[in-house]
Amino acid sequence: MFFELISGKQYPSSGHINRSTDSLLVESKDDGLYDDLTVQGYLKFFKNIADFRDPLEEYIATFSLSDVWKTKIKKLTKDQRKRVSLYRMFLFTPEVVLIEDPFNDLTDEGIELYLKSLEQLRTNNIATLFTSNYTEDLLLLSNEVYRYHRLTGLEKTDLAEETDGDTRKNDESESNQPKNVFKVTCKLEDKTIFFSPDEIDFIESINSVSNIRIDDEYFPTDLTMNELENKLSKFGFFRCHRSYLVNLQRVSELISYSKNSYTLILKGNPSAKLPLSRNRLEEMKQLIEF
Repeated sequence: MFFELISGKQYPSSGHINRSTDSLLVESKDDGLYDDLTVQGYLKFFKNIADFRDPLEEYIATFSLSDVWKTKIKKLTKDQRKRVSLYRMFLFTPEVVLIEDPFNDLTDEGIELYLKSLEQLRTNNIATLFTSNYTEDLLLLSNEVYRYHRLTGLEKTDLAEETDGDTRKNDESESNQPKNVFKVTCKLEDKTIFFSPDEIDFIESINSVSNIRIDDEYFPTDLTMNELENKLSKFGFFRCHRSYLVNLQRVSELISYSKNSYTLILKGNPSAKLPLSRNRLEEMKQLIEF
C-alpha cells in the first residue's frame, strides 16, 4: 500500500502526495521473473526496453552473476534472483527505486552480495527507499530510518546519537563486582514487569525509548541506553551500536558484509541481525577474547 501510494497507483483516502519525479521503479517482495529465460536473455530483453547503451557484460561481476549468466532463472537461488532483479532496475536508471523487504529469505552471503550490488545504483545517483519489518536490516541499508505508527504515520527513528558525556565504561570509583540483585523494570499499563539480565536478548533504542527484546517481544523501559549500559555491563552486555545493547551470551556469529559493515547474529534467532559499529569491534574482541 505504501509504495502504491508513492508511485501513484493508489490515491490516499485523505490529503495528497507530492512527487517531484515520475522516474521511479517499485519492487515487491512477491514480484516474479521470467523463469524460462536465462539470466542473459532476461536482462537483454529489458536492456532493449530501457534503451540501455552499455554492454550487459560490463556489469556481470558488479552484480555477482558471472557463474549463472547463461542459467535459466527458474534454477536460480533466492539470493541470485534478487540480484537479477536489482540489475534489471539499474538498466532503467530511474531517479528512485522502492524495494520491499530486500533481505527476505536471503542467506548471509546473499545479503553481502546484495549490498555490494546496491552500490552500483548509488554510484549512479539512484535514490533507494526500502521497507522491512526489522530495524536491523534497515540499518545495514541506510543511516536514515523511519517507523510507521498507525496513529501518527511516519516518524524518523532516533538512532540514539552519542554525546561527549556518554561513557561506555564504568566510573573508576565504581566497583567491578557484579551486584547480587538487579532487574530491569518495564511498565505496561497497570503492571510493572521485572526482567533478569540473563532473560534479555538485546536492548534497542527506538525514538529515544529503550526497548527490551526477549524472544520476539519488545518491552519499553524508562531507563536510558547509557543507564542500562552502566548497569548491565557487569552482566555481559555490550554497546555494539549507538542504538543497541546486546547480551554477549546470546551472540553466536559475527558476519562482515563489507569492509566497514559488521553484524551480530543471536543464538536461536537468526532473523535478529544487530549492527556492530566498526569502532567497537576491537573492544568486543578484547571482551570475548577472539
